[in-house]
Formats: sequence, structure tokens, C-alpha cells
Amino acid sequence: MKNYKSLLLKLILGLLIIAGIWWLVKCQCVNLESLTPASIRDYIQSFGNLAALVYVIAYTLNTISVFPPIAALSLTAGLAFGALWGAVLLMLSAMLGTSATFIISRLFGRQLIEKMLRGKFRRLDEKLEKNGFMTVLFFRVVPLIPYEVLNYVSGLSKIKFRDYFFATLLGLIPGVVIAAFFGGSLGQIRIFRDIFAPKFLVAGSLMVLILAVPFIYQHMKKKK
Repeated sequence: MKNYKSLLLKLILGLLIIAGIWWLVKCQCVNLESLTPASIRDYIQSFGNLAALVYVIAYTLNTISVFPPIAALSLTAGLAFGALWGAVLLMLSAMLGTSATFIISRLFGRQLIEKMLRGKFRRLDEKLEKNGFMTVLFFRVVPLIPYEVLNYVSGLSKIKFRDYFFATLLGLIPGVVIAAFFGGSLGQIRIFRDIFAPKFLVAGSLMVLILAVPFIYQHMKKKK
């Protein structure tokens, strides 16, 4: 019965969101034609020489805040700065943001979590303490735990910062490279026909693949 209620609630919420978007477009409160990849890129680049700095600060603060749109900002790196520099800036921003959340969590939240360590979270805490590097590396490559949540949970655990930092650095590389590559190819779309360009198709396929990793892992785990 609870499952049916949850499904009904999600359906109603989905319909309300669709209706809200339709109303915003109908009343011309939002002009979707201006929300193109090229327009977003132009906005970021309008900061001139400060564009890279603005991006790094925005991404770092967004990571600390735990609020969206961290995924959108990840794609924006390649979109605004190209695949190569986009990957560099995205990695720099991600490492600054994840390190900051870890330190904030470690300094101000450890006493609170000591009272909450029960059940599964206690086991995760012990796992992070004993085998922190591999645990963080696994969850970075297979994001079963949300990006921001893992940052704070790691800080609240007994994992060493060194292990957390290097596991995060290695684990983020595949996602950062693919996100920057996809964002860069996205910036080249100006007309509908461009979505069939080989570069975009390859980038899109890689993006779908990396997003599907958690589902593939869970499917394989169930089979075993």
C-alpha cells in the first residue's frame, strides 16, 4: 500500500512540474529559445579574463552548499572553456569543493555524528576508517552515494584526509574527462542537425555510459 501511495505522489508531483513548466512557457515568463548551450557559454565568457576564476569559485561554493545544479556546472566547464581546459578547471574546482566540505565536516560535525552512528552508517564509518582509500575510490567511480553527501560523510568519518583526497582525485578523473568532453561537444551545437555529428554522438554515448554505471553495478550485484 505504501508503494502505491509513493508512486501516486511521484506521479502527481511530476504532473505539477510539467504543468508549471508549460505555464511558464505559455505566459512567456521563460524564453526557452535563449537557453541554448551557446548562450550559456557566451554568458560565462562575458566575464572575460575572470571567467575561469568565476567558474572555479561558483563550483566550489556550489559543492559546499549541497544545492543543485552541480551536474549542470560540471557540463558548463567543457561548454565554456573547451574539453581540455574545461577538464582542468572542473578537476581543480571539484578538488577544492570536496576538500572544503571534508574539512568543514571534520571540524564542525564529528561530535554530532558520534551520537548518530548506528546500523549501516556505523559500518560505513568503520569501513572508511579501515579501508578509506578504496571505499572513497569505489563510490567516486560507482556513484551509489550522492556526490555532496559522500563529501560530508567522509569528513564525519575517521578516514584520513590524505586517503580521501587521493581517492577522490583518481575516482573523479573518468567523470571529469567525459563531462568536459561532452560539454565541449555540446557547445558546438547550433542547429538541430549538429546533434548527429560523430563527435557529439561519441560524447553523448560516453555520458550515458557513465550515468548508467550505478545501475549496471546494481544489476550485476543482484545476479550474483
